[in-house]
Amino acid sequence: MDVVCRCIIAALAKPGGIRRGVDFYAVLEGPPSPPKLLKVLGSEVEHVPLSEVEVAEIIFWLLQGEKFKGYQIVERVSFRKIIDELLEEGFQLIYLHEEGSSLREALKKDRIAFVLGDHLGLDKDSELFLDQRGAVRVSLGPYSYMASHCIAAVLYDLGRTIVEVSPEMVKALEDC
Repeated sequence: MDVVCRCIIAALAKPGGIRRGVDFYAVLEGPPSPPKLLKVLGSEVEHVPLSEVEVAEIIFWLLQGEKFKGYQIVERVSFRKIIDELLEEGFQLIYLHEEGSSLREALKKDRIAFVLGDHLGLDKDSELFLDQRGAVRVSLGPYSYMASHCIAAVLYDLGRTIVEVSPEMVKALEDC
């Protein structure tokens, strides 16, 4: 859960505010009743904590049925289902993987969904599924990085050197 908390902060918090054009999805596959989709919608949230503990508290209360503007838990939404939904919505899938092309070479659409694994990565079946759905593998360099650092690096690169990040352009997806 600490990975998810750090990734939410990296995806949505920026100096002086919130990245309104970024949505964060995490497929929670652990017990007691997987899968659950955690959605944090940048266009709707009122507050993005800068502390992992505060983010974890929000997630805990969401799982207990509490409501927070821009934060949602959706029951029974699998990794595969959310990937198919993103494709139906016209998103390009980019799978951050150590063995991939550069980000600049991979961008083909205005709406991008980045797929990241946790510290163990994605399982082989999920990777095969992404390959079958046309996901492009993109590498951020020769080393393995924490998922939250990958998100920060991608958003920095998109915002500074490739394109201006506009509303509904990027969805960060964490499968854990």
